[in-house]
Amino acid sequence: MKLTKKQKELDIMKWEKSVEQGYDACGSFLYCVKCDKALSNPCDKALRAYEREMNGQAKNVPSEPAKRGSRAEKKAQIAATADKMKNIYANKDRVQ
Repeated sequence: MKLTKKQKELDIMKWEKSVEQGYDACGSFLYCVKCDKALSNPCDKALRAYEREMNGQAKNVPSEPAKRGSRAEKKAQIAATADKMKNIYANKDRVQ
């Protein structure tokens, strides 16, 4: 199974939340209601399904303006995420 870029990002976010809270955060996000773990890239597909559903209702829901960071902040965040992914995938056989 090839992981999508978005699935990898969601895996990192899920991992960080799990570490922060001290338990597995799988199933704790809003989009998890659309999850089918039997599919490949389940988080990515659940998020897309959730967003499609919410886009139909978006006219009635007020939204917050998106926060924008500097280019240097974005590069630093991408580099940090890449390092975390390398560590996660390098140690995937050791995680239990």
